[in-house]
Amino acid sequence: MYRLIFALFCFCQMPVQAEKYIVASQNFDYYPHYNFQSETDKGFIWAVLEEFSEFSGHQFIYQPMPVLRLQRELEKGNIDFVYPDNPLFNNKQTFAKGKYYSDTIVRTLGGTMVKTSRLGENINAIKRLTLPLGFTPLIAWENLINSNKVKLFPVVTPMAELQLLALDRVDAAEIDYFVGQYQLQNNPKFKQIEFDPELPKSVVEFKLSTIRQAWLIDEFNDYLRSQPQMIKKLKLEYGLSEPELILQKLKKTTLLH
Repeated sequence: MYRLIFALFCFCQMPVQAEKYIVASQNFDYYPHYNFQSETDKGFIWAVLEEFSEFSGHQFIYQPMPVLRLQRELEKGNIDFVYPDNPLFNNKQTFAKGKYYSDTIVRTLGGTMVKTSRLGENINAIKRLTLPLGFTPLIAWENLINSNKVKLFPVVTPMAELQLLALDRVDAAEIDYFVGQYQLQNNPKFKQIEFDPELPKSVVEFKLSTIRQAWLIDEFNDYLRSQPQMIKKLKLEYGLSEPELILQKLKKTTLLH
């Protein structure tokens, strides 16, 4: 009897090993939002989840993966979460059934970049557009693509988009504002490229999605709602601000050109 009690005591004293969950995202540099290939700073969502991990004890493994595999691996159960996701992103190539979404983690500005010399041109002047493979074009672009007025050039990474634009291989690149700004600041060869607020744009909400771990999404949502100051602080650190403020600044700048 003594041995049984002692064994139970020892078992109770053993540290409980935290569960590990796989969060997957596109396998390219989408900093400041995310870059799971980095060995150091993996971006804003990584910083948020690491804060949540410290609070909850849940551990996360960050897995970069080709865009077109993400939803399939989520359905198979090989990964637990996909980021970024949103019901509006679903298309024939990237749709997984039965997904459960978190609250919006960050609102970002999706839009169009062009050479400075073409800033302010009418949308009808754009004939060649580039976009990351697997991404869904903004509705205005999609309509022009479907009517053969614009030719789409899918590429593997946002960096490749800007390279095509810099070389005049395309007329415009659909890209996230903050991702574009980060690349422009760190690559002098892109200095003649700007975000055009007059071309198609939209406010995009980034969420975390899952199929099998809805309970953890609920826990994460509660955490997000209880930590607005932490989220605000991390947005400031990563240079993320509200899309409406960015658009106001861009329109004022465009008027000066």
